[in-house]
Amino acid sequence: MVAIVREDRTPSRQGYNASFLRLKATENELSVSGCTASATFPATVYEQGVLFLRTTLFRRLVRTFRGEKFLAFQVTEEGLRFRNVLMPLEGSDMVLYPNPDTAPERWPPPPPETEQIPEKKQATLFDSDDDVIHTKDDQPDNRRGS
Repeated sequence: MVAIVREDRTPSRQGYNASFLRLKATENELSVSGCTASATFPATVYEQGVLFLRTTLFRRLVRTFRGEKFLAFQVTEEGLRFRNVLMPLEGSDMVLYPNPDTAPERWPPPPPETEQIPEKKQATLFDSDDDVIHTKDDQPDNRRGS
């Protein structure tokens, strides 16, 4: 757990530059995943879901539980509740996925792969289905009255 919450050791990786943690609550366990480490703990889970939040924010919140045997928090659509503090999801760098199956593995999710367009053999003025070069004699006569 210590390795996960210390991914923001340098000042340049703290605050808004910190990576996101992925907290996944399912059945009777909580999985916490960072960029380089992950851990799973037994937990009492009332509602399943995945919460993404910045490493720095999570570390600071955990620090408020110093000396406590158990860590209790609640995540709803309203926000993240630690003790008697409610942090709204909106505007606080947290993203909630109520359905763990729809949550990406990391946040922000990687951009979609771009479509690979094959390169042409040579530049042409008009696209053609074949590589046949047409001559004037091959072209249909489009004049009226012919």
